[in-house]
Amino acid sequence: FLFGMVSRELGFIVEAIQAAYPDCEAKRCIDKRQQRWQRVRIEFEYRSSNFRDHGHDPAVCDIIVCWEHDWPECSLEVIELRRLIDTMEG
Repeated sequence: FLFGMVSRELGFIVEAIQAAYPDCEAKRCIDKRQQRWQRVRIEFEYRSSNFRDHGHDPAVCDIIVCWEHDWPECSLEVIELRRLIDTMEG
């Protein structure tokens, strides 16, 4: 829910949320001037290491969105919300 509230500020448009893996399908703005978007698959986890612990296939996901990034050797892009929320205007 939190990601949905700040997704536009982070450059994402959420297209679908689902219970199945991965949790979210979205588009990320990669060029504002030309309005170019990239489709991304997102998994939500409280901690980034939960992705590994749950046995998720990294080939089916592009980004992990979590509250706490505690898996430094993660091969996927990780968006840690607790650090971003602190820096956002509110």
